[in-house]
Amino acid sequence: MATFDDILAAAAPPTRTVPLCLAGDLQAQWEDLDRQRRDLAARPAGDTLAGAGGELRDVTQRMDAVREQMQAKTVVFRIQGLPKRRWSDLIAKHAPRPEDQAEGLDYHAETFPVAALAACCVDPELSEEQAARLVDEILTNGQWAALWRAILEANNRAVDIPKSVSA
Repeated sequence: MATFDDILAAAAPPTRTVPLCLAGDLQAQWEDLDRQRRDLAARPAGDTLAGAGGELRDVTQRMDAVREQMQAKTVVFRIQGLPKRRWSDLIAKHAPRPEDQAEGLDYHAETFPVAALAACCVDPELSEEQAARLVDEILTNGQWAALWRAILEANNRAVDIPKSVSA
């Protein structure tokens, strides 16, 4: 039978990872190349004198290069859940405004999410000021939504044992 000390030694907070490519311009390049690839692949084999094979190979190589650039510009944010008391204390520091309460929120919708990002993001570590700059100046709405969802999941969901991938 496990002792309380055994349980403490084995405990680790729920953790989520959120990979975000911060070079959004590369996405457009990849999409343009993908359209070219599909157009070339859809051409009948005898459509051109030279054939589309060389062009198709060139486009797919360029797509691979852009993909590698995107991977290099991807940051994996590691989000770690806070113990219950620390989470509730953080919420209490960011009390909801009347408009937040009208939306069914128990926190200040403008300040709490940024404070939660700073408190929960363990890699890279962020101050509240850095977290605010990240949210306000760098991330798109979709990228921020992915991070915020991970913060909420790490703090409000239980850890489930995944099903076997080999079954």
